[in-house]
Amino acid sequence: MTKEKTSKIKSVIWVVLMDKKKQKITAGRECDQVSAGELRDAVCRKLRITPDGTEAFSIWICSPLLQLQLKPSHYPTALCDLWYDLLAQFAPATELQAKNDLPIIMLMRNVFYPLSQEKLLVQRDPQARYYLTAEAMFNYLTGRYPVEDELAYKLAALQLKMEGKKLNNFPPGSLQNIANQILPWDVVKRKKKQPLYLDKRIRSYLSDLTSTTPGTLDHIYISHLWTQSCYRCAFFQGQTELQKHRKDVAVRVGITPHNVFIWNKVTNKTIAELENKEINTQLIKSDLQKGGTGKKIPFDVWLINFTVVASIKKRSSTAIPIYSKQACMMKTMFDRMKDESHLHADKSTTSIQPAPIVQQRNLNEVDALMRTFDFSNPTLKIGSKEVPVGTRHISKKENLRGLKLNSKGNKLKKTVIKQTVASKFDV
Repeated sequence: MTKEKTSKIKSVIWVVLMDKKKQKITAGRECDQVSAGELRDAVCRKLRITPDGTEAFSIWICSPLLQLQLKPSHYPTALCDLWYDLLAQFAPATELQAKNDLPIIMLMRNVFYPLSQEKLLVQRDPQARYYLTAEAMFNYLTGRYPVEDELAYKLAALQLKMEGKKLNNFPPGSLQNIANQILPWDVVKRKKKQPLYLDKRIRSYLSDLTSTTPGTLDHIYISHLWTQSCYRCAFFQGQTELQKHRKDVAVRVGITPHNVFIWNKVTNKTIAELENKEINTQLIKSDLQKGGTGKKIPFDVWLINFTVVASIKKRSSTAIPIYSKQACMMKTMFDRMKDESHLHADKSTTSIQPAPIVQQRNLNEVDALMRTFDFSNPTLKIGSKEVPVGTRHISKKENLRGLKLNSKGNKLKKTVIKQTVASKFDV
């Protein structure tokens, strides 16, 4: 985030876009008096995004350690001044990491914008489509949207075509040299021993795009990502317990109106994909004690309860605990997404009918919604400056075993955690 005062009544706010460019917004008053809603509208006008398309975006404050989506009534620069306090409350970072953290103001997708309306928007607003595609491409390339290998090769070919590259620009076997720029890191890692196969598949898809109209490439690209159920996730970070792991595993949690995803941050493999209607969740505060040990839980816990059906007659209840400073944010996001699921009549990604507009209920929620800025890329270029975005997972001091397997290894049992507060938390 950059502030410049040009006079006593004018100030400048820089807003970074998902295509790594930035917009200069001049306000007729002090920076801390410009709301997120006013700033978003001003940026969208400069980008020639239609008024309908403006609703698809929100102002975010982002850093290597934390992402915060703002409400229209929030004041971005004022929150930037409180960034160190927000990191202490919601980011798993050391004091040194927090002091070196740099927040920037960004224009990004509104996580509550219905997918069905987005599909209609991209057909009539090319500018909105461009920035939505840029964000979708960024999330895909950094591993946030895991896809099958064949779709990854197809998206890589589309990206090269969108960048104006031609097949004759790449001699046989040369595409493997730029694999890190056009493929997610987990796909590159899986195919490390098969570089020529990777080159061959991308080359075949690129040759099929020779007659494709350039103006439709971004629409084709984002349409492929719409087919992924993890598209438009709100992301959080934490850690959980896995079988055959002595220590807790760092995880990325994604929440949509229909599903909850848990990915291993180290391997990017899916640990669990659960339907919202099949689960219920609970927030366990860190001031509670674990069992009868007298030891306090170091982080809040978002406990996901669900039923495993082994057969018609065999059902077992189990739970996945997510230990995180952002547990209250996950709980709030899940409750709101589940409560507003009637606005997202788009679970089948082939539907493009707009969801009905229904008066939203007043929800008991925190002022801002968090998600992690866990980019795989080491830096984000802002103008001529390279801002580091790599994060380091901070482990708990001790390994809390809330779940155990029986001798057969097929049934999970919960360790009883004494609870001295109400079962329904106000977050």
